[in-house]
Amino acid sequence: MKCPQCMGAIGPDDRVCPSCFAVLIFERKPARPEEEAGWFLRLLASIMGRVGCGVMIAQNLLVLIASAALLPQAIAFLSGTLRDADLSGVAPIILVAGAIDLIGLGMIAVALIVLGAGAIFLRRRDPFTEEEVMIPPVTAAFPMAAGLAVFLYVLLTAVWRLVYPSQVGWTAAQILARFAGSGLTGTPPIITSMMSLWIVASISLVVGAAALRMFWHRLPSKIVSARPMKPSSWLDFAVVNLLITFGIALFPLGVIGYDTTGGPAQIAFLTLLATKLTFVPVLGAFAYWSLMSRFGGYGKLSLLVPVLKAVPQNAAPARSADGAYGSDSQTGRPAAWAPPPSDEDLTGIGRVK
Repeated sequence: MKCPQCMGAIGPDDRVCPSCFAVLIFERKPARPEEEAGWFLRLLASIMGRVGCGVMIAQNLLVLIASAALLPQAIAFLSGTLRDADLSGVAPIILVAGAIDLIGLGMIAVALIVLGAGAIFLRRRDPFTEEEVMIPPVTAAFPMAAGLAVFLYVLLTAVWRLVYPSQVGWTAAQILARFAGSGLTGTPPIITSMMSLWIVASISLVVGAAALRMFWHRLPSKIVSARPMKPSSWLDFAVVNLLITFGIALFPLGVIGYDTTGGPAQIAFLTLLATKLTFVPVLGAFAYWSLMSRFGGYGKLSLLVPVLKAVPQNAAPARSADGAYGSDSQTGRPAAWAPPPSDEDLTGIGRVK
């Protein structure tokens, strides 16, 4: 290590520079995020991620509005007076919610990939120990993997929700409503392919959320954020969404027998479907709100590195009888004085990893 005042050699345990006799003070403080390499990429990922989360919050609120509009038909269906739900009144809401769902998650997917690229550049060589503080490449690969998994979810969802139903001239909501009232008898056979892709897409969303959480847990302790990182419930939401989706899909796939006479199978299917349309969107709104805060923190990542300060003294100290350096001037008072660092201040200095 070198003294910042005279560039003379100093040891890791020195409290006074042997060359210029300046008092050495070590501190640990984060660097400014905009001064770190790759800051623009991390800022871009933060902006895109927060916008995508905002779109997903709006999508979940639209699903709740559509569910509330269908409540009278749901009551009539359960009472046995209605077997075919009329979705024409909420068709525009369903169309918009389905479209912005893909847009919002598409933006989040791109933001995660850019975040991983920006994390790779976040590194700096320690000026005192010559060791490099950085995010390991394996850790930086986790948000990239999360982005690819979310992008796979978007593609699979577009296929089962838009492409497959359009082949028979229906919408995905109409096919599910027809199955609820008539079973497989009056439902297009393509529903089995739709449910299979729905399950795979939900699994890919869980994988993406788990990879992002792994990225956060694997960040080195010397990587900090200027913005507090609140816990994110995105993975919890993805797991609940997968369980509910899997339960709904078992009936159209024929794994569990379904009847339209009000038996236990129909009650279970309708309960899971109602949960998917009410509880899951509420949980999703809170999950993407927490993820929005997490993206804000990712844009402020910086390195926590030791900073060495040297407080110069006006007069070179004379060596006392016991061999210690003093700093008294000719007047008998210290010309410049700074409190020496404590042992706690020196902890870890020269051992940055």
